[in-house]
Amino acid sequence: MRLWHRAFLERRPSLSLGLFRLAVAFTVGAHVIPSFFQMEDNYLSTAFKTQNPSFFPLPILRLVAESPDGVVWAFVILFHLSLAAFTLGLYAHVSCLLLTLSCYYFYALNNYHIGTLSFDILLVTLFLMCVTGYHGDFLSLDTLRRGRARAYKRLRPFFIQRLLQLQLAWTFWYTALSKVTGGGNWLTDNPYYYLMHYPPMGVVRDFPLRHLLGQQPTFCYWLGLALLGFECTVPFLWFFPRTRAMGITLGIACQFLLWATLHVPTIFLFLFPPLMLLFIQPETIVRWIDTRRQAHAERDRAVLLYDGRCGFCLASVKRLRVLDLFGWVDPLDFHTQPD
Repeated sequence: MRLWHRAFLERRPSLSLGLFRLAVAFTVGAHVIPSFFQMEDNYLSTAFKTQNPSFFPLPILRLVAESPDGVVWAFVILFHLSLAAFTLGLYAHVSCLLLTLSCYYFYALNNYHIGTLSFDILLVTLFLMCVTGYHGDFLSLDTLRRGRARAYKRLRPFFIQRLLQLQLAWTFWYTALSKVTGGGNWLTDNPYYYLMHYPPMGVVRDFPLRHLLGQQPTFCYWLGLALLGFECTVPFLWFFPRTRAMGITLGIACQFLLWATLHVPTIFLFLFPPLMLLFIQPETIVRWIDTRRQAHAERDRAVLLYDGRCGFCLASVKRLRVLDLFGWVDPLDFHTQPD
């Protein structure tokens, strides 16, 4: 029971989710906005569309398929407005709900090339962000609007951040399991060697060592086994404090290697490294911020004199304290200062 409470139910600082919000917003934009460049081919009535009945109920697919072009363009506008608001953290919870609704709409309207595991992962991540209302606690216009100077210390349920961690771990374990259960079994065959002989416009990039690896089937086989073992074991490194830094470093390095050698979806480069950073304990980040604030407090800081009897000045200083995360500025009411 104590382990369950520590893993899911305890309250901890939520600033990590505020930082993760920016990564999610960037990934959503990079994944969906390019699809709007060819509206006639992807979404409008002139497009050839494919639906995904394994992901959506058939009545929903039929309803969305009947959308006139005006409704499609309305959702394009809704997507951009909600994405901008979500990125800035303006009414973060509502904007996240609207952004998720528009993403689900476009996915139901046309499956095409985003009908992949990568887009499914993105939708699940957005759903988890929707069920929490506090990813706007930090680095957001909501925090600035409310004037909460210590929002980065605010304690919130850790449940959602833990689910995001588990989502990433299960994704790695799922990919490892698929390598030993499907066609082209990596234990009995040599898929990595075959990848080196794909056509130039295939899934493999033309990286410098590709030709050399294509001549080394034995080395490719053991390299494939090493990748399989890495995917099985690296999630365990993230959950233990002593191995966490090494696991995060190896995981991020692996994502960049994948991007450098394979034509992988943007989600693997833009979303997975921030998901790994969610394993950093939020208390560690809070202590680092407090250390910086203390260091700045012990030396000369920029002094800002303001009128403590002026409502506009008081409101401005309140928001300045929110923006001045590391305590660079020392606001002083000149009415309290000696002549």
